[in-house]
Amino acid sequence: MIGALAKRREVMLGLLLVLLAAALWKSLGGLTGGGSGGDPGMSGHGRRPDVGGLKLYAIDWVSLDASRPAYDPNGRNIFQFGVLPPPPPPVLSKAEQEAIRIAQQKAAEERERQQELLRQQQEEAARVQREQAEANRVAQANLPPPPPPKPQPPPITYKFIGYFGPMNAKVAVLYDGAETLFVRQGEELPKGVKVLDIGYESIKFGFTDPQFKDDSRTLPMSSSY
Repeated sequence: MIGALAKRREVMLGLLLVLLAAALWKSLGGLTGGGSGGDPGMSGHGRRPDVGGLKLYAIDWVSLDASRPAYDPNGRNIFQFGVLPPPPPPVLSKAEQEAIRIAQQKAAEERERQQELLRQQQEEAARVQREQAEANRVAQANLPPPPPPKPQPPPITYKFIGYFGPMNAKVAVLYDGAETLFVRQGEELPKGVKVLDIGYESIKFGFTDPQFKDDSRTLPMSSSY
């Protein structure tokens, strides 16, 4: 390795000397001698070069001998378009990994706490609902029984066929499904029914039972109640 490096340095130094000689030749080749009016630095064969202003720079042989990076076929290609693959995740230190683990553990504990709190709230709501339902049941059981339904007057089973006679003494014609009846206002019929009023197109019935004294039924002509 050392021999190859020395040989490379000799080659580079030789190239530099050749380049330097070529530069000097180019700068001096166009000049000619002679003439009394020439410059003091001129000789009989030409002007001497002034090499005092030349400066040679040091060569960094280590950098020249450094290895070049190899081509990565999976890297970026300017001739191809598309989405670059995501970079690999950064390598975390132990402290960072421990911090992440602690944060995840605290998050899991907080989730468990929230779930436990929700479960307790649901149990409390269910308990309150059961107590309310039980209180309603007890209240319903202690209520007095409802009053018996109000008795209803007997049904009217007659059809009002029509009437005849003077206006102040009309006679109504009724039919009970078996026979035809002729009644006047105020007359009582079977089953506790009495005639209250005979109108032009209807007849009004009342009831003889005192508990139905305020009830009445009105039937239109040619119909049944």
